Amino acid sequence: MILRRRWLPSSLFSRALLTLVLTFGSFALVTFIAIVHYALLPVVERATGDLAALMDLSARTLAKLPPELREEYRQRLRDEYQLELRPRAERPPDLEPYFFPYTERLAQSIQSQLGHPVQVESNLIDGARWFWLRMDTEQGPVWVGFPRDRINTKPLEGVALVSIMALVLILITATVLARRVTTPLTRLSRAAEEVARGRSPEPLPETGPLELANLARRFNETSQQVRELLADRTVLLAGISHDLRTPLTRLRLAVEMLPGQVGDSERARMTRDIEEMDQLIRQAVELGQSLGAGEKEALDVAAMVTEVVGQRQRIRYQPGPPCPASINSMALRRILGNLIENALRYSDQSVEVDLKGCAESVEIQVLDRGPGIPQDSLDAVFRPFYRLEQSRNRGTGGTGLGLAVARQLAMANDIEIHLRTRPGGGTIASILLNPAADTDQQPMPAPTLASILAPGAGKT
Repeated sequence: MILRRRWLPSSLFSRALLTLVLTFGSFALVTFIAIVHYALLPVVERATGDLAALMDLSARTLAKLPPELREEYRQRLRDEYQLELRPRAERPPDLEPYFFPYTERLAQSIQSQLGHPVQVESNLIDGARWFWLRMDTEQGPVWVGFPRDRINTKPLEGVALVSIMALVLILITATVLARRVTTPLTRLSRAAEEVARGRSPEPLPETGPLELANLARRFNETSQQVRELLADRTVLLAGISHDLRTPLTRLRLAVEMLPGQVGDSERARMTRDIEEMDQLIRQAVELGQSLGAGEKEALDVAAMVTEVVGQRQRIRYQPGPPCPASINSMALRRILGNLIENALRYSDQSVEVDLKGCAESVEIQVLDRGPGIPQDSLDAVFRPFYRLEQSRNRGTGGTGLGLAVARQLAMANDIEIHLRTRPGGGTIASILLNPAADTDQQPMPAPTLASILAPGAGKT
């Protein structure tokens, strides 16, 4: 089945266009064959039959006329019928076979009258094409010829003109019909991609065929409902954050006011627990905030990576030459920072940061020697609160939000993030920049759809 469909075009427009072209082309071909068979061929057979009878009669008449009248008779045939009669002694020179559909039918008509095969030959006389046949009479053979202009038909030119016009009309008609069907679907597909990237597309025009208009209307309604849902989620998370931080503040004060008999280690443990709770709330609120597309700016990626790496321990990075690109600086800093923190947390060895390619594409790699990620979990780690290590230990399990935030920011800012297994153990996290991406769309005022629509989201 795969081999059978490999030749088919992939896009809906191409398939619709191909279907219409094949359909209209088959109809045009059948119509052309029917016209030729039922209209043109009978006319040609009648015309060649009349010409064959005239040529046979003229040759026999010339053979029976007295010699003094033959030249006058030949001249009248030239003037009135464009026929040239020559006795055997005046055989036309330079005769050779020449394919012409009309003369083929003429030879068949003459053969049916004479009862023996007849060959049509051709030559050039003063730059004009002539056709000749040898007619056998009682007094000897007679060559009968006529010029190409006598037929006054151009079948090959006519077939070529009709074929070209039919092909042009078929392509134009098929293109218009296919566009009418595929254009609304293309707009819908692009709008869905913009929503998946965290942008707010303009409402689709609810025009066209009834089914497509209803589809556009439902999409617009669903898009509006999703924006309202995400806005409500932001408000909810902000409210929870506010309500939880108040008792956390009181707990901090209570810990500080504990009596002296409470040990320092126990006091430090309770303070650490409160700090972890506060950080978890802060990251959850960050995920719910608007992480949509930001304004792009021209920057030096190499210098920005150097700033993000900073003085962090256990990081190996060799600054390179300037690498200009157009990207949202804040989004790229947060994405790279999350990946570096994630690599440092899960690896006891040095983490490498490498910048590759500064021509058409830019790739930033973060390489660690940690335990690695199973192949079937490379997408799942981008889901919010997903952790390979299921414990609640902050040092080993994390909160599961770092990669989710990175993925959400990347999708909204035309950045790609990929994870793959590093040869020899560990993980390679790649950030691919797309400086040529379109940024004309408006960012969504509410949180993006990444955490809902993304197939997977965070190891941290």
